[in-house]
Amino acid sequence: MALSADEVLEEVGSFGWFQIRLLILFNLLSALLFGWAVMVTGIITAEPPWKCVQNSSVCSYEGSFYPGHEHYDHRCNISRSEWEFEDDITTVVTEFNLVCNKSIYGTLALASVFLGFFIGAIIIGPFTDKFGRKPTIFISGFVIAVFSLVSAFPKIFSLFVVFKIIVGLGVGGASVAIFVLVTEFVGVRHRSMMGMSLWYCWSISLMCLAGIGYLIRDWRMLTIATAIPGLPPLLGWFLTPESVRWLMLKGRAEDAKAIFRRMAKVNKTSVPIGELQEADDDNRLGDVCDLFSSRQMVKKTLLSWYCWFVNALVYYGVFLSAPNIGGNFYLNFFLTSLIELPAIPVGVWVFNRFGRKKSIIASLILASLGAFASILIESEGDGSKGALAGKIIMSMIVAKFFITISFDGVYLYTAELFPTAIRNIGVGTSTAAARIGSMCSPFIVYTNRVHSLLPFAIMGANALLAGVLCMTLPETKNQPTLETVKREDEEMSQLSPECV
Repeated sequence: MALSADEVLEEVGSFGWFQIRLLILFNLLSALLFGWAVMVTGIITAEPPWKCVQNSSVCSYEGSFYPGHEHYDHRCNISRSEWEFEDDITTVVTEFNLVCNKSIYGTLALASVFLGFFIGAIIIGPFTDKFGRKPTIFISGFVIAVFSLVSAFPKIFSLFVVFKIIVGLGVGGASVAIFVLVTEFVGVRHRSMMGMSLWYCWSISLMCLAGIGYLIRDWRMLTIATAIPGLPPLLGWFLTPESVRWLMLKGRAEDAKAIFRRMAKVNKTSVPIGELQEADDDNRLGDVCDLFSSRQMVKKTLLSWYCWFVNALVYYGVFLSAPNIGGNFYLNFFLTSLIELPAIPVGVWVFNRFGRKKSIIASLILASLGAFASILIESEGDGSKGALAGKIIMSMIVAKFFITISFDGVYLYTAELFPTAIRNIGVGTSTAAARIGSMCSPFIVYTNRVHSLLPFAIMGANALLAGVLCMTLPETKNQPTLETVKREDEEMSQLSPECV
């Protein structure tokens, strides 16, 4: 009898040295190339607080002013020579003077990388299913490395934005493919550990980024310093095989067998590989229309999109709030990154112990409580700026802890919800929804100019709603990987007749 990919993986080693080597390589790609390329943008587009110059006759306020402070806009009515940025650093905002009536441009610069992220997830997701995971990862990686480096040199603001859009485009496609490829090389028992472990190096890289940003205060030098380390991992092209599941769906059983034999050799198993399940008319690769092929698929698709949107909105919203909370920006960034390290193993444990569905629901609701706590703390503040900033950052760390668990899990949960034939399209479009959340997060944080509590309220309300809606989705823990799309002709004719 022909064997499925899951059955063969259990025989040749579901998680051995073969998978460990791939995981190390993909962690380096995820951290040094994808992670820094995106997150450094949040540092180099940050707006430092401002203060009055010494002995100014028209600006006599004491202290420094962040967005949302009652005196924040006072500088817009005085000469530029009467005020200065507090810290001796340069960012895109300070170099191009993106303040007052130009302050929205700093937010647009940050949102540009997420715009590219969105475009990449839409365009490159289907490309990955048709042409393979491996070429998508490394071609996109090359684009990311090149344009991350050249984005350090523009003298024109609009050109910087264009380069960041291209960087985001590459990350949007590659980040989906790399997660799918990692999870497709392990069996059912190890999907959770393999997929979520990618976040370890991501989190550590963000902590390192906070330290590098603290040491390198010039945004151009910081961009170069974080772009160059992403080049060596691209040599992993020569060590990375194509997805065996994708090869089987393409009818390339012999190529898949060769990789299985290589896997068995590295894992030191000697199990003979029999016939593999080959693609037939029902095992075709799907398309976007298949996401709406039945009522159940419509529900899975729409709720997956919203869940990803909310996770990205809150995750990046916490990060982007770091400069506006008060205290040291780099320390705030470091602490909100550090909390991800305990969140990852806790996430692995709860997802294996309680299942994907319950864990995501609980994490989203608890993250919403962390965001709402920031509102209560600020509204009940005792007037001490330092104490208030400390309390808010602690509540946001709580929100970051639980949203990290949820965000880690939603990658795995979505990959298990969709069949192999449309998995990359399902995850890709869900990632696109997350990129919309990412694009919205800078503007959500920007609403603190309307009211300092508004960003926390928006993030908390969305996390709570997403947790409630996820209650209607199925559990996927220890369920076999679905390989094909099973169409229900009657529902399909009602929901998406143009896709028949």
